[in-house]
Amino acid sequence: MKRSRYPTVVICVSFLAVVFLFGLARNVRGEEGKPAVREGYSEEREEYRKKAKVKLEEFDRKMEELEMKAKKAGSEAKAEVDKGLRELREKRAALKEEMEKLEASGKETWATVKRKVNDAMDDLEKTYDKVRSRFKSE
Repeated sequence: MKRSRYPTVVICVSFLAVVFLFGLARNVRGEEGKPAVREGYSEEREEYRKKAKVKLEEFDRKMEELEMKAKKAGSEAKAEVDKGLRELREKRAALKEEMEKLEASGKETWATVKRKVNDAMDDLEKTYDKVRSRFKSE
């Protein structure tokens, strides 16, 4: 009696399929290649940090310009602009604090901290525009 090879082939193919799918599932879940994922995250975080720092330095220059103009302004406009500049300094300090949290953030908290930094930057920019418009309206 001749044995059929069909069951043996089916078992081997099934075994290979299970091994392949298990490896694919591990890769999709990120269990393999963790260093690559971590490097990508680190690169993204570093790139964002650099861009945020440049934006912050640019904002600092804008603020210095406003302060110089405020010194030359009349007393009524100067008082109003000084009040706005105090508000800007407070928001700038809050943004600096968020940036420090960004530096210390881990992969789990990255998205939340990044969102907070973006919100703080937007708020700072809006406040700057408001103070600048007050100065222009004198």
